[in-house]
Amino acid sequence: PKGAAETSGSLSGVKKGSVFLKKIWIILLLLLLWALPVHAEEEAEWTVMFYLCGSDLESKHGFASGNLMEISLCYPLTTLRNATLNEGEEPDASPVGVNVVIETGGSREWHAQNLEMDIDPGKLQRWHYHPAENFSLEEWNTFDLEADLPLASMADPETLADFIRWSAEKYPAKKYALVLWDHGGGSKTGIFIDELFDGDTLYLDELHDALAAGGVDFEAVLFDACLMANLETAAAIQDHARWMIASEEVVAGKGTAMGNWLGQLYFTPQWDGRRLGRWICDMTQKKYANEADEQAQDTLTWSVIDLSKIGRVAELFDRFCQLTGRIFANDPVAMMANSALVRGTYEFGLGDDSMRDLADLFYDSSAPLIVEKQLYYDMLDALTEAVVYNVRGGGRSSAGGLSFCYAADFTADELEIYARNCPSPHYLAFLDAINPAWSAPDWVYERVEKLPSIQEIPEYDVTMEKFISDDGMPGIKKGLDTVNFYYMHCDLYRLNPKTGRVVQLGSTVSKPYMDDDFNLFFTFYGFNEWPAIEGVHCNAKFVSESFIYSQLYSIPVQIGSDNFLLRCGFDATSDDPLTVYGLWEGYDSDSSVFNRNVVQLSQMAGQEFRLLYPIDGTGESGKMRYETSEPLTMYRSLEMTAKPLEPGTYYLDYWVEDLFTRRLDIERVEVQWDGQSVSVPDGTWQGTETLNMRLE
Repeated sequence: PKGAAETSGSLSGVKKGSVFLKKIWIILLLLLLWALPVHAEEEAEWTVMFYLCGSDLESKHGFASGNLMEISLCYPLTTLRNATLNEGEEPDASPVGVNVVIETGGSREWHAQNLEMDIDPGKLQRWHYHPAENFSLEEWNTFDLEADLPLASMADPETLADFIRWSAEKYPAKKYALVLWDHGGGSKTGIFIDELFDGDTLYLDELHDALAAGGVDFEAVLFDACLMANLETAAAIQDHARWMIASEEVVAGKGTAMGNWLGQLYFTPQWDGRRLGRWICDMTQKKYANEADEQAQDTLTWSVIDLSKIGRVAELFDRFCQLTGRIFANDPVAMMANSALVRGTYEFGLGDDSMRDLADLFYDSSAPLIVEKQLYYDMLDALTEAVVYNVRGGGRSSAGGLSFCYAADFTADELEIYARNCPSPHYLAFLDAINPAWSAPDWVYERVEKLPSIQEIPEYDVTMEKFISDDGMPGIKKGLDTVNFYYMHCDLYRLNPKTGRVVQLGSTVSKPYMDDDFNLFFTFYGFNEWPAIEGVHCNAKFVSESFIYSQLYSIPVQIGSDNFLLRCGFDATSDDPLTVYGLWEGYDSDSSVFNRNVVQLSQMAGQEFRLLYPIDGTGESGKMRYETSEPLTMYRSLEMTAKPLEPGTYYLDYWVEDLFTRRLDIERVEVQWDGQSVSVPDGTWQGTETLNMRLE
């Protein structure tokens, strides 16, 4: 019908008009897209984000710039092959892209001028690394400055989160890796020391918040920092990454083999985070072997951790802490065995951050006697699944790849921070019970029961009786009825007659002996055989022992204006029992982290150094003050001997290390040493003393 024909025609016109409008919109859309700025090339396989908080590692030593130099020498292997092709050979196809972006900050001074990087310490700066397309002297790798930002703390969670967001938006990729570079302090301290913001630190809960706000699911997170391969850190980032690569131990200042593993990633971008992590571990081990850095090789630990398995490890760790709390409350004698199991685990660093190997806790031969059989088997299985790969040096052969924080001796303020990062409510309940000056957060007791306080269980009291031995030495006596006891230590001080100041000569484990009634006696035994370096008595601090006859000591020295620690060992079974291993900048009391500058003696050979003796008490600034020895010469191998102390006035500070590693102090005693025997002023060393934990 006519009407139908007319309707059809009008519909046809509408369709034609609609098609025309669609074409206009498409053209306008294409013009709009063409006009938009291009933020990135085609989506790459990887974007690697380097977050470099330079701190004093850069300002004093140039370690961050050293790693940037390694990156600058990183050529895609495909480019190298193409540069050496013979005539007639076809070049390889270009590898799928790997983007490298870098943020610099946190340091007073940078040393990257040779890389043509004008890094401004007064700003946060973002860089894009460009490998040369052709391998030649004329075409060099470059770092392009892409953003200048107002100065902010690198330890501020928002600073890290903003860098992550910017990197992912501008350089999208199928897989993302994050490299966190600076100091690390383990579970107690976290990561980063921004020296431009009063040593600001990023705690682990803040790290979690930063990754959450960054909005990126990382294929891998690499901690190029000390002591970060621990359960608490893994738990903090498990929701935002698949693989974690980190070290249980102190990391040498030169860090990982960045140029090597990044160059390999250019060549094999199809790798996942696990395979990349293995390469990082292996190549870092190889790096220090090639440099013949024996100390870095000996203490090296690196591991690859499957973060999807960390939840099970944390759950089983909580069950172990629940068992520990039950033993603590009901069987103080069994608690001795439980504490010995924990304390027998390998400890990393100098012990100041209490990082202990988690696998070692369950590999101990006594573990099956203390831990429930199913829990024992389950934890071994869970750790095997979580730590998929690890490498370790000869001095860390027992390292299992994942540590935990034994926080029993933390102050109340330190426990407040640790409670924010601890994945185990039963652990926090136990820490609450043994530390009367601190209370666990309310949320803990919404999940678990409160344990009785240690003050309510008399078996944990420590009462010591003072005595004077037949040779005049003041000592400590205790019966076997006291369970809350592990070590007896003694700190030695000397009155310097020239300056009138009291200076520390170090610390050692007190020598025990037993009478026929099974009473234990402890006395100081060092007057006739105190350690000396090149014939000069030194301040030797006991650090740890592996076996009853093998101890580790540290000795502070000054080279130029820098302070180092000589790492020394005593092995009673050896023909040469005292050995100096090397130099290390050690633990920085100002920043509360370990310094990464590990130095071989040969690197300092010929230089002048002085032994350091801490002055008793602190200055008005709260910083440690020192007296120094006369100048000595550093040799490739230093002679360490034991010889009698000079006659004079000395002071002994005996103190108990209880089952939970806490220090319980005993009143100081003055002694006179005439070169052959000691004497104590009458009436100054007698009676009994009940020791209490002083938790600030």
